[in-house]
Amino acid sequence: MRHLAAITDSDVIDGLNIGFLKIFGVWGIINDYRTTGKKNFVSKFQVFITLLLAVPYIFCQNLSYFMIKVDIQKATFLNLHALPALQMCCKVMVFWFRLDSQSRLYSLVKKDFIHVPEEKKDEAAKIFKKITTKANLLCLAAFLVDLSITAFSIADPSISVDYLLHGTGSMTAVVGGKEKIMGGWYPLPMADWPYYEAIFIFETVLMIWSGVLLALYVSLFYQVLICLYAQFVVLNLHVSTLKNHFSIDCDRKNINNREVHSSLNKEEIYAVAKDHQRLLSYANELRSVYNPLVTMILGMGVFVLIIGVFQFLFGKSTKPMFIFKFMLLLAYQGVEVSMFCFGSSALETASSDLQFAIYSSDWYKKDIQFRKAVQMVMVGARKGVTLTAVRMYPVNVETVMAMLQFTYSVATLMSRMTE
Repeated sequence: MRHLAAITDSDVIDGLNIGFLKIFGVWGIINDYRTTGKKNFVSKFQVFITLLLAVPYIFCQNLSYFMIKVDIQKATFLNLHALPALQMCCKVMVFWFRLDSQSRLYSLVKKDFIHVPEEKKDEAAKIFKKITTKANLLCLAAFLVDLSITAFSIADPSISVDYLLHGTGSMTAVVGGKEKIMGGWYPLPMADWPYYEAIFIFETVLMIWSGVLLALYVSLFYQVLICLYAQFVVLNLHVSTLKNHFSIDCDRKNINNREVHSSLNKEEIYAVAKDHQRLLSYANELRSVYNPLVTMILGMGVFVLIIGVFQFLFGKSTKPMFIFKFMLLLAYQGVEVSMFCFGSSALETASSDLQFAIYSSDWYKKDIQFRKAVQMVMVGARKGVTLTAVRMYPVNVETVMAMLQFTYSVATLMSRMTE
């Protein structure tokens, strides 16, 4: 990667909150890589601690199927905590291995990323602020829900150790005994001192670490997506005002004025074409980087939703706090999936609107060079830009409905298997 300039606070588009990136060191990771091309200590430390905590836990979870008694209810319960840990690892590793592209993509957060005429900057700033305010609220929701899950899980550790070691079926059938935070099995005497205490501390640290990183990285990736959407909206604003110029060209008093305005519009449309091509190139790179990420988020989101619905409906737990934590977990998965599905749908709409904005103008009344330039932009904007999962599946609002339908179908099938 060729070295890029660091992004300062004054460069960031109006209203975008990057405070959480600074607090957890990610802003420094991005800027250090942009200026030096090297990964700093903070990035290496995050990857090291993540793997140190998550890999042993995931390994023990998978090993447990061969070491303890497991039925379908217990298997879904064991996976309930293993999948978020695996999800955290995937997000961190996507960021680590694609830091080159991610650092370049963060150029999209700059308010001067595309050319905006001076007289339109105030209106562009309003658009940026309106879009980023909604994005900030979604990121805040992800943090609040995720940290609430962490806090309630630590405050009320309701996973029975005896159930994990000896029980099957509903966990409520096992009464008494020690309880732990997460549904993990370990090749240790889990109920004895000091192993129980050591496991409790380990799971507390893992829960806090994953609670922070899951919300941190989903917000980090989401910000780039929403900033690309905002840049397309501002570009559409610029193009929509060109229509007024087109009309003026045809109605002015004499040919000299028409020639002057034609020249000005030609320069503007060439600037629009250049900005549009730049946005498309960044959109292609973003789709390439985010494809495995979105595939993982949607796939694991479906699994967690299925497990959560299954446990909620058929686990027969009477503990209010246990049910409440399930609802929070489902809420977090809903927020995370919605962020990318609705963000991708908005991006698709904004990127395709450019074609209609130009087509609705009087572009066909201009000279042939101008018409060719406009046609190139319209061809490029013919198909909206979206995120994809599994390389080719477009991600949009319909994806949310498809996931909910699939979750319901699988949960119904699993309930029949238990009857």
